[in-house]
Amino acid sequence: MSSPNAQKKSRKHSRQHAFTLVELLVVISIIAVLLTVLVPALQAAKQQAQGALCLAHQRSLAIAYVMYTDDNDGQLVGAYATMPGTASPYDSPWVCPPMLLDGTYFGRGSGSGEGGDPATLEDRLRGIRAGKYFPYVDGDTDIYHCPSDKRMYEGTYIGTSQVYKLYISYGPQTGLNSGQAGCATRLSGVPRPSETYAFVETYYDGWVSNEGAGFLLDGDVLPGAWWSVIAMWHKDSGTLSFVDGHAERIVWQDERTLDMEQCRAVDGRGYQPDNPDLQYMFRHHAIADKWDFSWMIY
Repeated sequence: MSSPNAQKKSRKHSRQHAFTLVELLVVISIIAVLLTVLVPALQAAKQQAQGALCLAHQRSLAIAYVMYTDDNDGQLVGAYATMPGTASPYDSPWVCPPMLLDGTYFGRGSGSGEGGDPATLEDRLRGIRAGKYFPYVDGDTDIYHCPSDKRMYEGTYIGTSQVYKLYISYGPQTGLNSGQAGCATRLSGVPRPSETYAFVETYYDGWVSNEGAGFLLDGDVLPGAWWSVIAMWHKDSGTLSFVDGHAERIVWQDERTLDMEQCRAVDGRGYQPDNPDLQYMFRHHAIADKWDFSWMIY
C-alpha cells in the first residue's frame, strides 16, 4: 500500500502532464487552420488527376477512331447508338443501346427494356461492348466515362431515378457519319483531320439509350447558335479528341458557355455569334467548309 506522500506525488505528476482547456482549444484551432489549407489543395489535386485521366480517355477514343478507319477502308464509325443491321449510316454504331442478357436491345430513346424496366449500368455496358468501337479500346469500358461525370450515380437535371443514370460522358460530333446533311462518311471527306474534333464532353439530361445525343451544331439550321450542351466537369475547361488521333484540353473563354452548361438547356440564349467558344466549335466542325460564317461577330 502506497504512502500518502507517494499518492500526492502521483497526482502532482498527472496534473503536470494533463492538457488544459486552453491548450486543447489551441490544438483544435491549429487543426482547423490546417484543414482549411489542405482540403482545397487535396480537392484541386483530385480534380487535376481526374482531368488528366479524362484527357487520357479522350486520347484512347481518338486512337481508336484512327484504328477503326484504317481497318474499314476509310469508312467512319457511326455517330449514333443504334442496333446493328439498321440502314446506313446507322449500320456501324460506335456503341449500341443498352442490352439485356438475352441479347435484346432496349428501344432507342426509351431507356427501358421489355416490361418497362429501366436500363441498369450493366445493361449500358453490354450495349457499349456490342458497338463497333469496343474492339479498338482494349476492352476497357472505363474509357467511355469521365471520372468527373457523376450522372451514373446522381442522375441528371431532369431526374435521379435509374433511367437517368447515364454512363457515357463523350459524344461524337454529328458531322462525322451521323446522317446530318453534308456530314462526312469517309476519312477522305474530312478536310483537316488534325483540326476536326471527333468526341466532345457533352452533357445530356435525357434518357436516350447510350447515345449521349452526340454533339450537334448546324450552320444551315442554327448558324451562330449552340444546339448541344458542352459539359463543364473540369471547372472552366473540357477535353476534345480529334480525327487524326490526338486529344487536347480546351479552356473555355466565355462566361456564357459555362452558364449555358449550368442551366442544362439551350434556348433563346443559345444564339451567341460573338462567343469565341462557339466560333471555335463551328470552325473545327467536320462540315465547316460547307457553311457560311458571315454571322460571326468579333
